[in-house]
Amino acid sequence: MSEPVTDKIGIIILAAGYSKRFCADKRQAILSTGLKLLDTTLQQIPDNFHQRLLVLHPGDEEFAGRYIPDWSICIAEDAALGMGHSLAAAMQQVKSCNAVLIGLGDMPYILTETYLSIRNALKDYPIVRPYWQGKAGNPVGFRIEFFEELAELHGDQGARKLLEQHAKEVYRLDCPDKGVIRDIDSKAELSTDSQ
Repeated sequence: MSEPVTDKIGIIILAAGYSKRFCADKRQAILSTGLKLLDTTLQQIPDNFHQRLLVLHPGDEEFAGRYIPDWSICIAEDAALGMGHSLAAAMQQVKSCNAVLIGLGDMPYILTETYLSIRNALKDYPIVRPYWQGKAGNPVGFRIEFFEELAELHGDQGARKLLEQHAKEVYRLDCPDKGVIRDIDSKAELSTDSQ
């Protein structure tokens, strides 16, 4: 039995990829607002999470400096091997949390209210996933009973397999935020990035 989920809910933002499809560091791509992609993603996230952890890759140590002290930093040593490895590394640093949201650095359109709604739903459900018009999105929230499995992830699947294995425990949070299904994978998407 896990401890009650109250105020010890953290958030992990995965931004340790190498942007191979983007052919540049998309974290620093400029949106139509004039702001950088990763900066915009992070600005949408409330600052009152128990812990806010930003996951970066080796070589990002100087880049990380712009986000300290607002964010804790995890340098995922095996980030090049896939998102699963980055997430596994992050789980080692959130042991003071009893639940976490896991989000992606390339999803700048998620509304602040959506992060709060997922966090609130975690108080009642073990896994929470947002949906927009029937489409599954991110971030996904997990209670502490799944931390061990998250810490054992590898490859480039992220938490997808875990969500399939525990499908009956996933609470579907329908929300009016299209941002939960919108990530930026290519430069072409920057030209159509208005909400």
